[in-house]
Parts: sequence; structure tokens; C-alpha cells
Amino acid sequence: MFWLIVAISAYFFLALSSLGDKIFLKGKEDPKTYVFYVCLFSGLIVLLIPFIDFNLYSFSVLIWPILEGIVYAGALYALFYALDKYEVSVVIPILGGLQPIFIFILSFFFFNIREISLQNTLALVFLIAGTFLISFDGKKFKSRGLLFCLLPAFLFALDFILTKKVFIGQPFLEGLIYMRVTSCLVVFFFLFNKHFRKNVLKNGKKSKKKTLFLGAQTMGAIGAVLQSYAISLVPITSLAILNALKGTQYVFLLILTFLTSIFYSKILKENFKKQNLLLKIISVTIIGVGIALFAL
Repeated sequence: MFWLIVAISAYFFLALSSLGDKIFLKGKEDPKTYVFYVCLFSGLIVLLIPFIDFNLYSFSVLIWPILEGIVYAGALYALFYALDKYEVSVVIPILGGLQPIFIFILSFFFFNIREISLQNTLALVFLIAGTFLISFDGKKFKSRGLLFCLLPAFLFALDFILTKKVFIGQPFLEGLIYMRVTSCLVVFFFLFNKHFRKNVLKNGKKSKKKTLFLGAQTMGAIGAVLQSYAISLVPITSLAILNALKGTQYVFLLILTFLTSIFYSKILKENFKKQNLLLKIISVTIIGVGIALFAL
């Protein structure tokens, strides 16, 4: 169960990153620009190459990290595009509920899984339900909002599956480098757009935004590496549960947002209504039951 500790640690750092993103995106940044910087920053992992036994592989092996890198960049863009069109309170609950379901279905096709224990199934149900509730603030869903969320949910689920395929065939750090370099190369195609190039240069001059972005991405990078490591460790039958554990990220984010609103209200101020707070507490309890069911 070491991967469970790694996964929860990953979601803590991703929660820190999400808090930074939450503040950063208050300025209505262009989704494509944000994806560009995220993937560009992740490409810095190439600096590890001199320190590891890095090998070149045949195309039959490299096809998986190449596909993952393309899907990862596409998933990020689809996510931020959805966030640009609809509120976070609409997008995130749908993603949290759909991703583990998509992963569960895709696992049957990619890994030929034929059964999952009743206890793990119950844990998955509790984790999905808790994730949905903790990220839901009571606003009504719209059918178009659901359609906008289907694509990023599916792409992130596919990314999870492809990441596992990579780590089955390659050592952890090598696979990670190939994946992130691919996504970095993909977003360079954005630079062919003149308007996008101007937007990148304009954003690069905002020192306050830059500091916030770098801080958020540093936390995100640590979280992403830990999450990838958890994927490399987790049994194939528990991939969907690993993704459903994302509910713990929302628990951490809830606590961090609450503390920031109290002590640093000028940076981020959110109102916590009694009804919503009660829903969050119930959600945390449900997530806790899901983790307990799986860990026992």
C-alpha cells in the first residue's frame, strides 16, 4: 500500500498548485497560454538526463510515451477551455465523477481486466461520490456544461491509462522524461499563431503573475511526479481507485482555501455558507470511508 501514501502526498501538492491556479486564473488567462506554460515548465525534466541511465528505444516502445504526451497536452487544453466557458463549480464535479468511470472502462480494453473485488468496487463508489460532492457548490448543471466536460474527462482518463502503459515498458524516470518532452514539443506548435505569440510575450512581462505561476507550477510539478510514481506502483486493477483518490486533493484544497480566506483575504476571499460547509464535511466523511474500505 506504499502507492497509497505516495498518491495522497501527490494530491496534497496538487492541491497547493490548484490554490495557486485559482488565484492566477482570476485574471481570465487564455487557456492555450496557460497550457503552453504548464507543458513548457514540465519539459525541464530533461535536466535529469545526465544523472540517470537514459536509453533510446525503438518506436514500438516510444509510441506509448509519445501518445501520452499528445493526449496530456490535449487534456489540459480541453480542461482550461471548459473552465473558460463554465464555472469551476460546474466543471470539476463532473470531471471528478466521470474520470474514474472512464478509467475503469478503458482498463478492460487496454489491460484485459475481467473482474474487480466487491470491496474495491464499493471503495470506488464512495470515492467518486465524495469527490463529486466536495467539489459541488449547489449550482445547477447545464447539459452543454456536461458536454464540454466529457472530452477533458475522457482525455485525462486515457492519459492515466497510457501513463501506466509507459511504466510497464520503461523505467519510471525514463518514461516520465519521454512523456513530458513530447507534451512540451506539442505546445510549441501553438507558436505558429501570431496572436498567441503576442499573448505569451505580454504574459511573460507580468512579474507578479510570473512569481505566482512559478510557485504554483513548482508545487504542481512535485505533485505530478509523485502521481506518476503512484501510477507506476499501483496494480492495474486499482487504477480507477487511484484516480478517484483525487477527492483527497479537494479535501486539502478546501482546508487551504479556508485558511487563505481567513489569514490572506486580500489574495483570495471565499464565502463558506453553513449549508455548503455541511456538504463538504459529509463529503470528507464519504471519502474517508472510501479510503478505509480500500486500505482494510
